Amino acid sequence: MTRIVPDDAIVPVDVGNNTCAFGRYFEPERQSVLMSGYLGSIGFAFPATLGALAATQEPASRFAGRKVVSVSSDGGFGQYMSEFTTAVKYGMDVTHVLLNDDELGKISKEQRTGGWDVWQTDLVNPEFAAFAENCGGHGVLVDDPDDLDGALEDAIAHDGPALVEILTDSDPI
Repeated sequence: MTRIVPDDAIVPVDVGNNTCAFGRYFEPERQSVLMSGYLGSIGFAFPATLGALAATQEPASRFAGRKVVSVSSDGGFGQYMSEFTTAVKYGMDVTHVLLNDDELGKISKEQRTGGWDVWQTDLVNPEFAAFAENCGGHGVLVDDPDDLDGALEDAIAHDGPALVEILTDSDPI
């Protein structure tokens, strides 16, 4: 993302392992990063994306014309995935990067750290990229790291809502 996301993009980020990985590996230039304050507000990123895009529509706004590229994991996006249809309905030019580990990875990590059994954190997910396509947007599934740059470039260049689903391990950092 550091190489591909436009320097002036708005980047809403969810909570969880995806936030930790984002913070460790993303090197912002002039991007505006939106976070919920890490107060357990899972699902923040995609609704914040729609709000951020709305803020770019005012010509007098300092945000006018900026791309919006958000990041979440499967647990966070699953909270508000139906809003992807809103993005399609209104032709919202947003890109969402989804790290799919099939669990609430941060909660699993906290349980392990506490010395407890991992309990009720596994998820049953759809293929999110196919969901995006079914809704009328652009969706791409990435399971090979060599395909990631091209998938991100295509999604950001797409005129309308796009989702890049990246299959990952449960502890990406």
